[in-house]
Formats: sequence, structure tokens, C-alpha cells
Amino acid sequence: MEEKTSKKNSIKDDSVRNVAADLFAYVFSEEKALIDLYRGLGKEISIEDIEYLSLSELLQRTGRYNDTAFRTKDNRLIVFAEHQSTRNKNMPFRFLEYAVDGIRLLKVLDSQNKFGEKLMQFPKIEFYVAYNGKKALEEADKTLVVDLGDIRVTAQVVDIRFDELPKETAENAQDNLAGYSYFAKIFEEMKSQGKSPHDAYSIAVEKGKEKGYLAHIWSRKELVDMFQETYCYDEMLKEEAREEGMERGLGLGALIFNALKENVSIPAIAEKYGVTTQQVERLKKDFAV
Repeated sequence: MEEKTSKKNSIKDDSVRNVAADLFAYVFSEEKALIDLYRGLGKEISIEDIEYLSLSELLQRTGRYNDTAFRTKDNRLIVFAEHQSTRNKNMPFRFLEYAVDGIRLLKVLDSQNKFGEKLMQFPKIEFYVAYNGKKALEEADKTLVVDLGDIRVTAQVVDIRFDELPKETAENAQDNLAGYSYFAKIFEEMKSQGKSPHDAYSIAVEKGKEKGYLAHIWSRKELVDMFQETYCYDEMLKEEAREEGMERGLGLGALIFNALKENVSIPAIAEKYGVTTQQVERLKKDFAV
């Protein structure tokens, strides 16, 4: 369980972060779940052939961290996937950053001589956006391209909303993608009906349990508690910072806000105030510091 917590706490901030995005990164940090995700993205691969990539070190080194990634054990293929609830045409460039940082971190090419005459053997790299937003995807939205002249980066956008999944996937309670998508669907429906994030979360978990979705996840009570407490704590920090005027430096949220204004590093703030880097990143984004 300790390793799981560290993965979850290393998730990077995004333009729209919420519990569903965090759950995506957590669920798809295991090889079996990655098989389901990759199938949902339109590809097949053997579980014996892949290895989940824990790239949490990228957050400390570069401030960037993608939602999930895996590679084949012979390094012939590296796959990066990102959860998005809004359409973002800049995703290919962000993926390029992840890929360059990831290859360096993984030392995939270290055994080859980049200064020699022989062409190095490079891994094939695939980029996917797992889209789970409110608006339907247009055909033009399904392929994102960033053209940097001699460098052209492409990312495929796949609609993973529950109602858009193939019937055989959606009805398979053992499929991790179906389970995740069902949770996200119910969670958003409950919030749209005026439920608090805490209540929406609890209802989505219970409904998922009733159908057998993500049974291996919801059986981890400490995990459920962790997600609930983290998400609600984020809301408490933001509200505290707003109510206490932020500028006055009163309260934990305000203290963090002021530290961000003074350009104190996010890891240093997290350590000083006993919160996660993820929570600090969220406050930074929410208040546009």
C-alpha cells in the first residue's frame, strides 16, 4: 500500500484536476489495468510484455508528470497516456516534454553511442489522450498535431466516456476502463445534481460496488479514505484561503498562497506545511499564482 500512496501523491497538476483524474492515474498504475486501457485505446498487448513506468521523479526534477505510462520490457515501445476532461490542442507538445524527460530518466539509450556513426535503436513512442469530458468529440478533435517545423508530434484522442464505450467493454465488470469510466460518469452526474464532491464521491463508489466495477480498488478501505480525505482537504484549503482573505496570511491555505507568491518551491511548501505537492499545485492553479 505504501507504494500506491507514493504514486498517487506524485500525480502532477493539470488545467482541470479533480478526484476522477486522480483516480485515473491510480487505477492505471498496474499492468492488468494498463492492458484494459490500451485495449480501450484500440490496441492489444500482452501483460507479460509490459511494465508500468513510475515517473514520479519527473515531478521533482522538471515539474512535469503525466498520468500513466508503460513500456515493453525490451524498450521497443513506450506509451504515454493522459486523462483530459477538456479539449487541449497543446497536448502533443506536453507529451514531447514527457517523452524526452522519460527517456532520459529511464536511461533507455544510455548503452548506445549518440556520437558514433551507427544509427541508434530508438523506441517507438505512442501518445494518447483519454478524453472524459462533457462535450462530444468531433472527428477533427481525435487527432492532435503540433508542428514544430522539422519536428511533428501527434497524439490520438480516444473518447472513454462510459456511454461511448463499446457495449462488451461497458458490461464487463472486470474491465478497469469500464469501472473507471462508470465512476466518473456517476461522480459528475451527482455533482450536477447539486451533491457536494464528498457525497458525489461516496455515491459513485457505492454504485460502482453494486455493479462490481473496480472491486479490487474499493476493497482497499484505506485507499477510499485517502481519496476522500485528500479531495475534501483540497476543498477546505481553497475555501479557507478565500474566506480569510489570503493577503492577510491567516490560515493554512493563506500561508501556502503567500509562499507561492514569494516563489517558494512547491516541494518546500509541501514539506513545511505538511501537505502534498499535489495539493499545493492545485492551489497554485486555482488562484493563478
